[in-house]
Amino acid sequence: MIKKNILIYNDEGASQDCVTALLKYYNDQAQFISGVDLQSDDWIQQTKVLIMPGGRSLPFYKTLGKTGNQNIIQFVEQGGCYLGLCAGAYYASGETIFANSTPLELNLSGELNFFSGRAVGPVFTDKKFEYNSESGAQEVDIIWHDQKKYSVYFNGGCYFENADQFSNTKILARYTKNNLPAILICKVGKGRAILSGVHPELSDDQTLRHELLNDILDQN
Repeated sequence: MIKKNILIYNDEGASQDCVTALLKYYNDQAQFISGVDLQSDDWIQQTKVLIMPGGRSLPFYKTLGKTGNQNIIQFVEQGGCYLGLCAGAYYASGETIFANSTPLELNLSGELNFFSGRAVGPVFTDKKFEYNSESGAQEVDIIWHDQKKYSVYFNGGCYFENADQFSNTKILARYTKNNLPAILICKVGKGRAILSGVHPELSDDQTLRHELLNDILDQN
């Protein structure tokens, strides 16, 4: 039964570090939801925010299926907010381009297409990315659209290719090192999708966590 207005996907592909941190941050406002439950439409009218966390996006295709994806699209178009963090951001883009020319390479068409362009990553490859590992993890700097700068946790995340060319899309933050788009907000029907290549929920900066995980969810 849906009792909270923030739902956090916690099923195959979700990083337990991410979902645990998110549930701790939102506390009694949030609850977990499975892929099977997202395939039911019981949650749509009772939910304000759906969070697809970091981890691996490939399993999302199986756990959500066509029905789950259609429900998520309907939820956002009717006024809901989708927050995609790392894997959740890749999944909501028009195409995933990941780890080209490596054994981890993925080239996947999107199912949600809230951002119509390509999510490309990992942005930083100076540390070797591995799933379920901290080997590729690092703190990276981003600059917010109001020129505030933050240091934020990164592990295999993406940038959003040519994001400034899409009329429904606003770039909220860029990676300081290369000026590539790191965080977007996309208008989708009456709702919005916020997509982030970085992990505010795993970052030490409380101001950033509050800005992205709290304040921005109330924006129109």
